[in-house]
Amino acid sequence: MMYLVLAILFSTAIFVVMRLFSRFNIDNHQALSWNYLTATAVGFLVSALHGPLASPVGEPWFPLSLWTGFWFILTYVLMLVSSQRSGVTVTSLSSKLSVVIPTLFGVLVLKERLGWLSAIGVALALLALFLVVGGREQGEAKTGKSSWFIRLLPVLIFGCTGIGDVLMKLTETANHADDPTPMIAFIYSVSFLFSVPLAGYSLVKGKSRWQWKNAAGGIVLGVVNFFSTFFVYHAMRVFDNVVLFPVYNIGVVCLTALAGLALFKEKLTWKNYLGLGIAIVAVILITLKP
Repeated sequence: MMYLVLAILFSTAIFVVMRLFSRFNIDNHQALSWNYLTATAVGFLVSALHGPLASPVGEPWFPLSLWTGFWFILTYVLMLVSSQRSGVTVTSLSSKLSVVIPTLFGVLVLKERLGWLSAIGVALALLALFLVVGGREQGEAKTGKSSWFIRLLPVLIFGCTGIGDVLMKLTETANHADDPTPMIAFIYSVSFLFSVPLAGYSLVKGKSRWQWKNAAGGIVLGVVNFFSTFFVYHAMRVFDNVVLFPVYNIGVVCLTALAGLALFKEKLTWKNYLGLGIAIVAVILITLKP
């Protein structure tokens, strides 16, 4: 349970740090590269404490880790475009409701048991996520003329986020070592390699300029990001998908909403408070063993 709690806390901290990016006018692309570079460095440093590092090429998780690292950056790009074109609310809701994908994967593929009370809990979790995220008073982006790609973005966010969770579970299953840290570090190194062209393109086109604050913000985010993923992977070894992902997503969304209220004075509507109440009931039902 401690791993799950720490995963929720560090994942919430990610949103708090990223929320501060806009306040300090930090360039997202530059900070993203520094974030992945820092997460990679922290991962290899932590791994080195447990002994010499072996080559990842021969590991059973190696092919999946390449896809996972690529998928991290792909999902980020899609969410960035969606936030600008479709709006923050639609993007957040699409990503959080994708919890249904790893949950169904756990039931249909991994043959995890889901009792009827837990099934009700999962349904309530989706309702809670809709109320907490969809009920927020957030400004929507002005899209102008809507294209088929813009209309498809929420679906892509839903699918990519859910598939990313499944890839993380598959890499965890393929990793037979006691310590998943080397694998996590390698995944982030792949994401870093894909993030460099984004930051470089932004600099070359004059859309951003080099500033130390971008590096500082990315380094802070990278440390938090690494430990968030670290604890999620450890939680995967304790909880089934049908418990982990609904509870994890509910915890992050609800704690982020409360952090926004306490730290940034963001307003909550009656739908948000109703969603928080339903979320508590959902967590209780989901954690009941079938």
